[in-house]
Amino acid sequence: MLITMSEIYNTFWTDSSMMIANKYLQRKGKTMRYCNTLLAVKDMKKSLGFYKTLFGQEVAVDLGWCKSLSCGLALQEHFDEIAGFPPETMKYRPNTMELYFETEDFEKFITLLNEHPEVERLHEPRTYPWLQQGIHIFDPDGHLIEVSESMYSVACRQFEKGKTVEETAGLTQHPQNVVQEWYKTYQESKKQNLSVCGTDCNVCCCYGEMCAGCHACSGKVFHAPEGKACAIYDCTVNHKGLGSCGECSDAPCGIWMRTRDPKYSDEEFEENVKMRMQALKKA
Repeated sequence: MLITMSEIYNTFWTDSSMMIANKYLQRKGKTMRYCNTLLAVKDMKKSLGFYKTLFGQEVAVDLGWCKSLSCGLALQEHFDEIAGFPPETMKYRPNTMELYFETEDFEKFITLLNEHPEVERLHEPRTYPWLQQGIHIFDPDGHLIEVSESMYSVACRQFEKGKTVEETAGLTQHPQNVVQEWYKTYQESKKQNLSVCGTDCNVCCCYGEMCAGCHACSGKVFHAPEGKACAIYDCTVNHKGLGSCGECSDAPCGIWMRTRDPKYSDEEFEENVKMRMQALKKA
């Protein structure tokens, strides 16, 4: 089954940004455009399993010998026959280019990778001078793949440590204007994940697993009675119509005391309340 790159492009690529870019080029009298990347593979089933298991890819367009994945990457069997290369000249395992993937949870990816010892590694996870963690691995045909954490995640770690935008730009070796945008996004995410009582959902072990955060579930968090909102959320949002306890002159009130986590000592709880109130005032 002979499949051309134009068939993959015209069948699969519908991304609006690419279409807008193409119209712009046409207005400028330019007709050349980048479509996607195609990899020659020996065993389509094995390669599909690799990209699905480690990278969550699915087949978006199936054209037999050529399959386009959900990320836009195309896999092609019998490439030598289609392109006209003598089979003996086909070379795999190049080391002059790579596929690059980013993740917001590098440790989670490494845990997944450890479950597949058959995947060959070029090296073990390392931290680069710009503080980004990454690893290089090979797919079944020897194509080199880099998987690294996103630079936004790297910057957020520095923001959490109290580093300024200027300091973070220096540490990550990125332009200050780029880091400034990351900081704005970071600040917005902090506000969104700050509960009405000042608890930072990002640092809670239950967030994303047992709980989606009090704003997302309208206060019906996992530790509240089934079907009911947390007492603090219920009072602040449902009864008083406030955005958070930071807007209430009574906070911290008796409800805070009654919903106190029993694991805290008196001193720990006092410090916890202090930190939550400070977070609410900054928001």
